[in-house]
Amino acid sequence: MNNKYAKFPEKYFNNELSKEALSDFLIRRFNKGIQKFAKQNRGAEGSGSFHTVELSQIIAKRDSVIIDGSNIILRFIFSFPSKVGRGGIFDAQETKNMVDELLKIVDYTFFYEKYPKNYKNLLEEFDSILHDREKIKKEMKKNGWIVFIPNGSILPRRSGIDDMPLQDALPFYSPKELEVEIDLGNKKIKGMALKEGVSVITGGGFHGKSTLLKAIMQGIYAHIPGDGRERIITREDAVIIKSEEGRSIRNVDISSFIRDLPQGKDTTNFTTNNASGSTSQASNIVEMLEAGSKLLLFDEDTCATNFLVRDELIQSVIPSDKEPIKPLYNAARTLWENYGISSILVIGGLGIFLKKADTILLMDEYKCKDITKTVREKIGFEGSENFVLSLPRNRILEKDNFDPSFYNERLKKKISKRIKPLRGDKNKLEYGNEIIDLSAMEQLAEAPQTQAIGYILYELHKMLKEKEYSVRESVDSLYEKIEKEGLDVIKNEYRGTISLPRKYEVIAAINRIRSLKIKN
Repeated sequence: MNNKYAKFPEKYFNNELSKEALSDFLIRRFNKGIQKFAKQNRGAEGSGSFHTVELSQIIAKRDSVIIDGSNIILRFIFSFPSKVGRGGIFDAQETKNMVDELLKIVDYTFFYEKYPKNYKNLLEEFDSILHDREKIKKEMKKNGWIVFIPNGSILPRRSGIDDMPLQDALPFYSPKELEVEIDLGNKKIKGMALKEGVSVITGGGFHGKSTLLKAIMQGIYAHIPGDGRERIITREDAVIIKSEEGRSIRNVDISSFIRDLPQGKDTTNFTTNNASGSTSQASNIVEMLEAGSKLLLFDEDTCATNFLVRDELIQSVIPSDKEPIKPLYNAARTLWENYGISSILVIGGLGIFLKKADTILLMDEYKCKDITKTVREKIGFEGSENFVLSLPRNRILEKDNFDPSFYNERLKKKISKRIKPLRGDKNKLEYGNEIIDLSAMEQLAEAPQTQAIGYILYELHKMLKEKEYSVRESVDSLYEKIEKEGLDVIKNEYRGTISLPRKYEVIAAINRIRSLKIKN
């Protein structure tokens, strides 16, 4: 569709942010048109349907709408209806009905002058969100802020499986001590700014600690109008670090955190098919530092306790020379003061971490309070410890990594490629002979990102045949190409069905491939 006919305001074609806003808006409008005008599953086995990319609450870079000059290309799946019991013969009448419905959907989607005023305003809000976020990011960078949460934001979600805002939830308001005001040009916005360093979020059970951290985790994305998190911004390199018992690890130097394992197992080049809670968490930190992150997020509930701290009683029973783990408690301040690595920790039962924090937030019945000064007066402050970080090395990939082919037992032959999320589950990726477990990667927002990771791995597989890369270099190189040429660099068989994940999630997926091969 050329904009000569669609007649959207020219501003939506003038810069990348506005193009992204228009693209996200149009695929949602098209999807709404399907719901409004189309009869789905009219043929045998679900045929005779329209499908678009699976949509979530985030505004994402997707391959479903491409804006090329003044042309708008929208991609969707049209499955022709077949008759039941007729050997898959197309149903001509229902096919004609689908074409008639498609014309209505196109008319509903593309012609701006036919939009009611509320939809024109909605498109404007999509655009405003993305531009406001860019202005806020500039202020954050200038002031050393890692998180900004506007007053009035809605943090709670309906449930763990429903990302819609919780109805009648208490809006977030910044503690006065941390409140800042940002001039966006046409308006001003107030909210809480967290500075770099060590921050602790504490409070009683069910008072909103983890809810706040999850909002911070998802602040790496823009969210659609009405979500409640539209202008919450977390620095792009923020990553959640969890314990993952049983995950595989390949050639990671975890000696900064874990040394002298029994039986002399080398922790400077650590490899295992069945990691413990502490070794997995140490590896997760090092791998994400290797990926370029300098903002680590922790929730006590999903961490290995022995990786977090050793209390005085344990130290009296087990001498330090018998304990291989260097706890995070002894590293957090040094990571910030010596290496510029910030951390945000949700702490409910390990109050000792309060001594290490630059900022301490108390969540009290979903109200956020700054209690830093009070805590300092009561328990004091502990500075950096004798901790030395072994800087992550660039692990070099073997050239035969990421083979997507697999042996099909039913057909008794090798299939060239298998890439797909497991039944639409964003936490599992079927890739070649493996199912990659992504369940610890909480910052993946939607299954189309998982599908994109699969096809990114396939592109990396082809790249490695031509040139040697480290883990990070391979992903950086591909993303530079995507930035220049667009998402079609990723050769997805079903165009219009993927959205771009961050590099950090791609690298995290690579590190969870059990067949990963690293050059020694």
